[in-house]
Amino acid sequence: MELHQIGGALWRQRLLVLLVLAVTAGAVAVGVALAPKTYRATAVLAAAADPGTLASADDLDALRGTLAELAGSRELLTEVAGQLDVERDVSDLRSAVSAEWVGGTILIQVVAEDSDPVVAADLANRVAITLPYYDPSAGSFLFTQTNEAQPPRTYSSPDLLLAIGVGAALALVLAVAAAVARDRRTSTVDTGAVAEEATGAPLLAHVGVPRDATTLPALYPGTAAADIFRQLRIALEAQAAGDPVSRVVVAGVRPGEINVWLGANLAISLANVGRTVLLVDGRMGPRHGRPIAAEPDTPGLFDVLAGTDLRHAVSPGPVELLSVLPAGDAGSEPYESMLETTFADTMAEAEAAYDVVIVLAPPLEVCDDARVMAARGALLMVVPEGEVSAPALRAHADRVRSVGAGLLGTVLVGRRAERVLT
Repeated sequence: MELHQIGGALWRQRLLVLLVLAVTAGAVAVGVALAPKTYRATAVLAAAADPGTLASADDLDALRGTLAELAGSRELLTEVAGQLDVERDVSDLRSAVSAEWVGGTILIQVVAEDSDPVVAADLANRVAITLPYYDPSAGSFLFTQTNEAQPPRTYSSPDLLLAIGVGAALALVLAVAAAVARDRRTSTVDTGAVAEEATGAPLLAHVGVPRDATTLPALYPGTAAADIFRQLRIALEAQAAGDPVSRVVVAGVRPGEINVWLGANLAISLANVGRTVLLVDGRMGPRHGRPIAAEPDTPGLFDVLAGTDLRHAVSPGPVELLSVLPAGDAGSEPYESMLETTFADTMAEAEAAYDVVIVLAPPLEVCDDARVMAARGALLMVVPEGEVSAPALRAHADRVRSVGAGLLGTVLVGRRAERVLT
């Protein structure tokens, strides 16, 4: 997923993002508030060289380092534990007290940690006072406590800045993950990039909704309206160049007449460049919308599947080289079994007689007819902008491919049309 797509998901799910940030911030605040606190106090001891010492400067520095190490010794801390006003185990004190010589100086810093700030300061001071009695230099130092430890005003652990940083990073990761996950489930397909990602097929066209879905602008080559279908035809042929197809099923995802409008105009555009084309209305039955107009008592696809000769059911189209096979009058008769058993043979006969067969199929959301018709052929999916979720579109694409059909591409139809992409 690209950065701009993540940004779009964050904006669309901004309320969820704010909720995740608020909940995570609250959880971090509660966690810090409830976590055990540790306070750190520091006392500073000066170990100046006695004027009468014969030790070299390097030897004195080494002795200061040794003296700092003695601050954590069991013997010294046992003595200090007996001086405290509260009871502390010597083993605990050994992990709570540390000291170090500040290189290049005469100073030794004694650091003590405790859950009580007053005890932390008292412990650091008592260690600094007791440490000279464990002097390994045999009198080479003069000791002075230069900085007495004071009870710290705030805790040193947990680290507040670290907690804020980790909490902010965690909140950001959770917010992005939640926004992207919810956006994938709930957002609708409204751009070509989203349509391509969901279907795994190229976007062949992004066109506006026609004012009248019964118009046939492809009948007037050279006009701007007809040019849209010329470009769609070119894009379709280019996409199928590597694996030529002779049958293209045009199916909308949702109910409507847009796929009929696109399929009919595409058939005319193909016929205009010298292809022999058969336009088949595969929307048998009254629930699939208004059928293509035909003369009364004219046989159609339903009759051909029932045994009528294909040549007797085909009618001339509005342009030369284009023929039309209407849906036929299925009435209340079930046709699904015939579609599964004889449709493939009927299409094989049609493909032998025509360069291209364009099939107008019922919507994918309504029934599986389009998938059956596209088996061993190819399907052009018509997607209404802003009405189908990306997961639903992905599921439709997977179901089409599951029957061995190729998904040539998608046509996105909506108000924010980008015309045709080739």
